[in-house]
Amino acid sequence: MKQFVTILLCSYLVSIWCLQEKPDARKIGSRIIGGEPARAAQFPFAAAITVQTNSSKFFCGGTLINREWILTAGQCVDGAILFTIQMGSNNLEGDDRTVTLSTSEYVIHPYYNSLTVEHDIALIKLRIPVQYSMYLISVDYVGTHFVGPNINLKAIGWGQTADQDSELSNELMWTNVVALSNEECRLYYGNQIGTSTICVEGNYNEGSCYGDTGSAILQDMGKMYVEVVGIASFLSGNGCESTDPSGYIRTYPYRDWIKSVAGLYV
Repeated sequence: MKQFVTILLCSYLVSIWCLQEKPDARKIGSRIIGGEPARAAQFPFAAAITVQTNSSKFFCGGTLINREWILTAGQCVDGAILFTIQMGSNNLEGDDRTVTLSTSEYVIHPYYNSLTVEHDIALIKLRIPVQYSMYLISVDYVGTHFVGPNINLKAIGWGQTADQDSELSNELMWTNVVALSNEECRLYYGNQIGTSTICVEGNYNEGSCYGDTGSAILQDMGKMYVEVVGIASFLSGNGCESTDPSGYIRTYPYRDWIKSVAGLYV
């Protein structure tokens, strides 16, 4: 079994790191390592979220699932007092297509556990519905089916692209990854891997990194439709550039909860 480091990461901080030693917890946060820049309108549902708490500011990703709601990780909203959300552009800076919104309303899963990151899923409500465009539109599907092993997926995000580079990527990045079986993922992380977790790995070390937390993992459903099948949640204590798999929360077990909160069909 590969080394498992029990560190809870309070997400990727814009200004400082926030590390605490916690028992039986995974190293939280994620990255896009080994990826390439997204094309314009390739992922028009991707949301860049700056989170403000009473004591810190940090960055997460998210997914627009309808005109009013963004799907993200529970750790991205836990303790938040304000969200500044950018959509409609692949770039965090320097693009006049960017739509910037602020809100403070969110719903975190009632069974979210900050120590074990179980049920690491949440929804952020926008103050006003967004106007769709070629560059800004909700994702096609959310959590309609269980993803088994050996399925090809895409991971996206603005997170770090290397362990030694603490800066966010200005460009939205993506990479191809493959789903593992939960049994295989337990070889790395032990019995903390439950049925609501999906682990993925790339050909080499591709995957998520700090700053990708909350971002989507996507499955191509054919005919240009895509589905959010997971939400970036944790990574190995060995670092982003290790070959250990990245961990995501499956959306399939939470579809009914998502629909009950977001109200509209997703």
